[in-house]
Amino acid sequence: MLRKRSARYFTPELTDHEVEAIIVCLMAHLLIENSLNGVIYRWLKQDAPILTDTKIGSQATDKLWKNIVKMDFAKKYSLIQPFFDVCFPNEEETLWKINDLRNTIFHGKTIRDAKYKDQFLSEEATVEKIFLDAQAASRQLAKFEEMVDGQHATAERLRKRLEELGEPLF
Repeated sequence: MLRKRSARYFTPELTDHEVEAIIVCLMAHLLIENSLNGVIYRWLKQDAPILTDTKIGSQATDKLWKNIVKMDFAKKYSLIQPFFDVCFPNEEETLWKINDLRNTIFHGKTIRDAKYKDQFLSEEATVEKIFLDAQAASRQLAKFEEMVDGQHATAERLRKRLEELGEPLF
């Protein structure tokens, strides 16, 4: 017969600050990963084949979203990172650091030893920096998406102009 173990056996005693720091770190990671999911989804969906049957098209895009969400962070970010690094070098490193911190916390390593950019998580300024950096990285992901979309917007403007001039597209 197995004995019940108390919650303390599984969860170390955490201070209120440590719990707050964990929540902020996980929320920062969630903010970044949700932004990353959206960028990848809209980028791939934009260049996906147009399916005339709306039900099939909807099923395909739903499946695309589910597949993106299932991917681990490193795989998702590796799709964008080569371009993101060139355009936003300061935030490129931030995404990896926040992911590393999330892994440290999520995989049960001691919170008291966790660091972000060489600062201990026990410091209030570090917790604030994490969330501010996550917001900045999320904004840069939105700018990156605008850059990707810019080419499509230019192509659409040119298509409309050619149509106005009565010129064939191809």
